Amino acid sequence: MEDIDAIAALQDPVRRRLYEYVVAQGREVGRNEAAEAAGVARTLAAHHLDRLTEVGLLESGSRRLTGRSGPGAGRPAKVYTRARAERAVSLPARDYRTAAELLAEAAEQAGLDA
Repeated sequence: MEDIDAIAALQDPVRRRLYEYVVAQGREVGRNEAAEAAGVARTLAAHHLDRLTEVGLLESGSRRLTGRSGPGAGRPAKVYTRARAERAVSLPARDYRTAAELLAEAAEQAGLDA
């Protein structure tokens, strides 16, 4: 059910645009950049990016986007990347173990267990 919930999160068009943008970059993307690319306000982008993280489609972290360090460098920005985990959905859900057991039982009954 977790995979279905993750895929369902992409139903929202803004969320989907943000996800596709982050995935296409192949690197960490900050909230400001993602918001600009999707044509939405930063706060709306932050909400959707965090939701995509909650359902496991994105991973988040933080780092300074300015490249500066030390006092006065500002606090790190939240950044997002594509999650490493793969998602798969099959409707209706497929139960290969039960199918294999039924096939084995039918083969045995038919005398094909040579």
